[in-house]
Amino acid sequence: MKRSKSFICTVVFIAIALLSYSQDYHVRIGIIGNSITQGIGLSDPETQSYPAQLAPMLQEIYGDTCIVQNFGITTTTMLKNGDVSYWNSTQFKDCMDYAAEICIILLGTNDSKPQNWDVYGDEFIGDYLSMIDTLKTRNPHTKFFVGYPPPAYEVVFDIRDSVILNGVIPAVDSVVAVTGSELIDFYYPLLDSVILFPDKIHPNVEGSGAMARIILDRFIETDVIHEADTGYTFVTGFDTEKNLIAFKDTVLLSWTTINADSVFLNGQVVPENGNLKVSPHETTIYTLLAAGEKNSDSLVLVQEVYYPVLSTLKIYPKSKTLYEGDSIYLQLFYYDQIQKPIHDTIYDIQWSVSNGYGYLCEETGTSAVYVAVSEGTDTVCAEYGDIPGKSTITIKPVVTGIEDPLPDWQVRIFPNPTDNEINLFIATAGTPYLKVKIFDLKGVLCKDVDFHFKEGTRQNICLNTGDLDEGTYIIEIEYSGRLYTDKLFIKKGN
Repeated sequence: MKRSKSFICTVVFIAIALLSYSQDYHVRIGIIGNSITQGIGLSDPETQSYPAQLAPMLQEIYGDTCIVQNFGITTTTMLKNGDVSYWNSTQFKDCMDYAAEICIILLGTNDSKPQNWDVYGDEFIGDYLSMIDTLKTRNPHTKFFVGYPPPAYEVVFDIRDSVILNGVIPAVDSVVAVTGSELIDFYYPLLDSVILFPDKIHPNVEGSGAMARIILDRFIETDVIHEADTGYTFVTGFDTEKNLIAFKDTVLLSWTTINADSVFLNGQVVPENGNLKVSPHETTIYTLLAAGEKNSDSLVLVQEVYYPVLSTLKIYPKSKTLYEGDSIYLQLFYYDQIQKPIHDTIYDIQWSVSNGYGYLCEETGTSAVYVAVSEGTDTVCAEYGDIPGKSTITIKPVVTGIEDPLPDWQVRIFPNPTDNEINLFIATAGTPYLKVKIFDLKGVLCKDVDFHFKEGTRQNICLNTGDLDEGTYIIEIEYSGRLYTDKLFIKKGN
């Protein structure tokens, strides 16, 4: 009986210890790789890739100790000069920021392609060593596992198993010898497992599970989870939503840290994980500093700012066909040197008509009304200095003897459904003013535009709807003291 009580006490003690261990001890595992790691070919890579399947396997043994992050990206090579080098990917930057305590590197499959290995193969070992050294600059305590790629069961996508076996694998052995990294062998254990690789390169769900178990076995053999040097403070992410913004624009900075007691953004105290809107007037360097019990860590972000300069004028619509006596409202849009719209400036625009088959009125810095007079083709120009904008207007003669089917207070909207634009055709305009409002089905105003045109002429107005999301809207058109409403359907990608 005493033995039974002692046994129960021991079990309870171990359970409490494990609970405390899992709550206070976290090991961040980052996995670098190509499409095999990313999970290409799987219906749900987020749950079926081998990094995703590894996480619950680790949890079953170590509780909530381990955090697994997948940094795989398709077609990438270890070679810096490879056709799609992992070094140039955002995933590599993200992995650097992550500062993993355990890092698995599984690259080499795409390096075996002729355009990569046959030209740059002698650089593979040097690039591999350089990647490990580079990752160590972020976290000198990282423990590395380097992998033999799985077999290529046929030459597919120019991937050659002969190069993997005779070139990549010996190179990985050299990396292990130089760095002391642990080896994970995905090649020989899977040599007879072609059934797990349907396209002869990428694993299916079962194949990904087999790869995850190979990693788990190596982790248990090396006891790396207990050996990992944890508890250090890191800034694990520091990003801007836009790398380049215009002067006066606002941008959102966001960041994450781990094991931080206090965090500072350019000297100001901020939360451990958070975001902040900033409006820098010039290119600005932001430094995020995280301080913890063992160490401090920082990341630097450069927010590029440029001053918008008018470089392009675009008249909307770019081309249109009218009948004699019709008029059309032309809208002018300003774009800066990176083709971003300029909304806060009105320029001194010179409007003109090339051939004189019609004329302009109501010119402003952002609009004009063109009135069609006789059959022909006109080019309407809007110029600011040597920057031109053009619209081509084709005028057709009115066919006599045919009455317009629309009463003078109705509007035809076409096309409907639409994607990027709608045409509003008004048979007779009794007023030179027209208001158009578009609401979503919740009653939120999405677009509010005023048009001015030549009184007493038929109107053919183009309205840009490219900025509206797909869905159903209510369009409200007010003119001549009347209100016209209809449903408007926006469908994208048709």
